[in-house]
Amino acid sequence: MRINIEIGDIEAFIEVAETNSFAKAASNLNLSQPALSRRIQKLEYELGTSLFDRTTRSVQLSYSGRNFLERAKSIIEAIQTATKTLNEKYTFPSIVKIAAVNTALKNIIFPTVKLFKEQNPNSKIQIIEKSANYVVDSVLGGECDFAINFMGLQEPGIEFEPLFEEEYVVVFPKGDELEKKRKIKISDIKGRDFIAVWKGSGSRIYFEDALAKHKETLEWTYEVRHVPNALEMVEQGMGITLAPRLAISKQYKGLSFRTLIDPKVSRVMGLIKRSGRNLTFDSQQLYDLLKQRYLKN
Repeated sequence: MRINIEIGDIEAFIEVAETNSFAKAASNLNLSQPALSRRIQKLEYELGTSLFDRTTRSVQLSYSGRNFLERAKSIIEAIQTATKTLNEKYTFPSIVKIAAVNTALKNIIFPTVKLFKEQNPNSKIQIIEKSANYVVDSVLGGECDFAINFMGLQEPGIEFEPLFEEEYVVVFPKGDELEKKRKIKISDIKGRDFIAVWKGSGSRIYFEDALAKHKETLEWTYEVRHVPNALEMVEQGMGITLAPRLAISKQYKGLSFRTLIDPKVSRVMGLIKRSGRNLTFDSQQLYDLLKQRYLKN
């Protein structure tokens, strides 16, 4: 009989057992409480027994849970020992190749890769920046192990695992009259100089589709290739733009933004890989780390 238990499920169980608290365990593991609960429920399902006695005020190990705890710790210890042995034996660097749209680099890829490298000092990571459509090509063509992209731009042969929903915002120079508004309607920005990214980009596709559903359009004054270029032009006072929230970083000190509510524009970001492809050990570790840090429920 095949048992589908992940290392993360066992680690989640141990953390809850040692803290006697789902809230503390979720915080320690950098998970949401619903995500942690699902891990425990999955583990209990695979083991065919309840591991905790739960009340509204407390959580305690059940009889089965107490029996499983030491075995669980032994499993994790054995995996850690095996991993350490392999790392010591094979000193050549493992190369992880990940592709991403440029708006995901600064706030998702870079901090996660930094953490991954601290945990895996012998690994090398190749980060491949692509526009959304070409990210899919990179995955299908084997140029990268996996990628971060938007839902809706996939093709047959691709597996998509959603992480979170990202809203689009209206971006304008600090001091602009739009700062007086808490949220912005499309009617508030019509007639303004609008900076658009090129028509084939994922960012452009999403907001134009959303506008079209409401029979709205925005006439562009400038068109550039990438979102960061549009943001720099806004900072120089050349107009306004619509951009994914992730694209707005602290480096743009001269920018302000507000949520667009009429119509609301958003997209789902997630991990993609080729269907049926088994990732290397290091690639799977980075893949799982991204899930752990950014999966929202």
